[in-house]
Amino acid sequence: MSIKKTLILAVAFLGVLLCSVGYSDSRHRTAVGKVAPAISLTHNDKTVSLEDLKGEYVVLTFWSATDAPSRRAVNIYTAWKRSHPRADFKVIGVNFDDSRTLFDEIVRRDGLNTSEQYFISGDEARAISDSYGLDGGFGSVLIGPDGKIVAHNPTEAQLTALVRQGPLRSISKALS
Repeated sequence: MSIKKTLILAVAFLGVLLCSVGYSDSRHRTAVGKVAPAISLTHNDKTVSLEDLKGEYVVLTFWSATDAPSRRAVNIYTAWKRSHPRADFKVIGVNFDDSRTLFDEIVRRDGLNTSEQYFISGDEARAISDSYGLDGGFGSVLIGPDGKIVAHNPTEAQLTALVRQGPLRSISKALS
């Protein structure tokens, strides 16, 4: 094999290796049992952070108008929360659309709770995407009162089981 082909193969292998390490690192940071990466969001001069929400369960759902499953998920979690008003958890939607106007219109049309939805863009969007490993697509995480990730893309049945167990109790059985 020529030196040129060997060099090309070595560079290609190194590129694949670096990409896989970066991907696994971001997924590792959001593995079940890990402390959720810090996040602070502002909407209408109101800021919320995961640190502020310690002691509560939080469904953190990342969505975009161009990603139908993620848009459906934010609607499902919002509807579930409305049907369980006494549930001891928050729904926080983080939107990655390019247009604030589009975001506002979708929130209005879908009847989402405006106090639970946050539009982000630019450097803030890139930082959150990197922290939560969203380069492979949007999704949701359930964060426990201790700030640790309890589940990825929790189902309505899992959330219902959580509520039945009562506030701030372990939900490992509910998620099994």
